[in-house]
Amino acid sequence: FTLQKIMTAAVKNNKKQEEKIARWQLLRRIRTVRRNHRLRKIHQNDAKLLLQLQQTNDVSLATIETLPTTLSEALPSDDQEGMTREDADDDNQRAIVVTECTGTFNMIGCNKAWENLCGYAESEVVGKDSSILQGPDTNFIGLHDAVQRLFEEEKPVRCITTNYRKDGSKFKNL
Repeated sequence: FTLQKIMTAAVKNNKKQEEKIARWQLLRRIRTVRRNHRLRKIHQNDAKLLLQLQQTNDVSLATIETLPTTLSEALPSDDQEGMTREDADDDNQRAIVVTECTGTFNMIGCNKAWENLCGYAESEVVGKDSSILQGPDTNFIGLHDAVQRLFEEEKPVRCITTNYRKDGSKFKNL
């Protein structure tokens, strides 16, 4: 009689454990579906905004063909051989910040256009992460996805987000 009670209790406990696992798996699947849905919406919105921006013929939206591997490749100086003055001026219009590719992505350099856009001097941002530019409207999910795709595909990716200048004003960032 007591052995039967013990067996019945063990079966009930096992069923409860299986139900907990099934609920947990279902919740995990729901979260994954929701996350994928949010990412699809982000990609669709990014594509619409990029199309609108490309129609403006803005020189600063030029696509990077290859990823730079050194700071000098990412932030070329104006007096590099082979660059015309027009090319140098076009490069200066594009705001560029260079970060480490590991850990917290600390900034290691930027150009004048980025300083003018964000309001920070290069000396203020070197060694800091991008959280100084982020706020409540920043697209954290899109940024995380872009970084993940960048490391997986090893080619340039785009993500549109809202960042904040030193004075607290917002700007859209590609």
